[in-house]
Amino acid sequence: MKPWAVLSLLLTSTAPLLANGGGYLRGGITHAGDLTTFEPQATGNIRMVDEKLNIGFGKEEAKVEIHYLLRNQTKEKVKVRFGFPVEEVFDNDMIDEERTAHPEGNKAQVTPKYCQDYVITARDKKITAKWQGEEKQSEDERFKGIAGWLVSEITFEPDQEIPVSIRFRSGYVSEDWSVSDDSHRTASIFKYRLSSAAVWAGTIGNGKITLKPDGIPAEDLKVLKPANRFKKDGDTWVWDFKDLEPTLADDFEVEATPEERSYMRSAANPGKYEEPLADYIQRAEKWSMAHTNYTIAASSTLPASGDTNYSAGNLKNLWSEDAWSEGAKGPGIGEWLEVKPQVPKPLTAISIIPGYVKEDDLFKANARPREILIELNEEHQFTVEIPDSPELFEFPVTGYNKPVNTVKLTFQNVWKGSRHEDLCVTGLRLHVALDKAPKIQPAR
Repeated sequence: MKPWAVLSLLLTSTAPLLANGGGYLRGGITHAGDLTTFEPQATGNIRMVDEKLNIGFGKEEAKVEIHYLLRNQTKEKVKVRFGFPVEEVFDNDMIDEERTAHPEGNKAQVTPKYCQDYVITARDKKITAKWQGEEKQSEDERFKGIAGWLVSEITFEPDQEIPVSIRFRSGYVSEDWSVSDDSHRTASIFKYRLSSAAVWAGTIGNGKITLKPDGIPAEDLKVLKPANRFKKDGDTWVWDFKDLEPTLADDFEVEATPEERSYMRSAANPGKYEEPLADYIQRAEKWSMAHTNYTIAASSTLPASGDTNYSAGNLKNLWSEDAWSEGAKGPGIGEWLEVKPQVPKPLTAISIIPGYVKEDDLFKANARPREILIELNEEHQFTVEIPDSPELFEFPVTGYNKPVNTVKLTFQNVWKGSRHEDLCVTGLRLHVALDKAPKIQPAR
């Protein structure tokens, strides 16, 4: 399993003398074993006049947006066939026999971790992207790990310039495992092979690559390589270039989230397992604690049904199947929760389990938070988007370093339930920084 997601535009040419040579040409080979390999056409006639690459890094995925300006360098009409590579990236529990990624889903039941919601446009009009597989075990180092391509075609008139855009979401690849109440997750690495653009004619005329945090702490975002290309500009990393002839040395890797270890121990004494429990989290060299040591109130509560209650106090037990549900008319928009920590401290993050996660059917049947207004001490506020997933979702608290006495969560939008209007939440934790590493004996 590769510890990264590779996202790059691999464009090769049937006219290599017109390209700048970047090392991604196949040399006319069109078959590998029983599989016909991807063979682009006429890309060497086209120059990449401009490239703008913007990547927003969240905790679980990146949002990728690329804008190109491509120019036909010839006096003839040219039909160009090119592809976007889909890397072989799989979850920990995938077995070798299942490793044939196919975005259309008709060759294997695999959902790619990247190229999700892939859209390509030319002159602001959507064009087709068709899947073509690559040899499973390539001996060529350039193509190892590529499952296939999303292939598109564009026709250029003589000397014509065409703007092309690509957008998609990309999950990260990281490994995680646990022993008893201890867990470990490797860093989330994003890799982009800018060298693949070397197959176009000439150099990249103008380019700008912008990397920005989008739901992660700004200090977590790190450019691992190359050195001395990107410059820090506030919370973002920027690389401006002109007339670049890309090589392998220009490929870049980014760490979106650092390695993380967590230990479930007593909130009062990390050396014990006494209730109430808290999660002690180590990210790089920093420690924090995620706890439920708070009181909580709700704008409304759904009446109990038999032995099942829907009180806001259920949110303090993340391992319970019970949830809070609002009791107002409608899908819960405008309803709120108010949390008061027992020991006010600055917050680094808040984590939430949205929806009623007791059963998959109940999660979809009831409304889930989609957009929440967070207010701290009635003086600092921000809005957070919640994905429609029954997993624990953590979002950072930035721009506010005062001890927090009150956290108010107002639900401004929801994912609607298929059968019920009731808005549900299953768990809520507050994260605070620790001044020093706790004394924890790891599980064996």
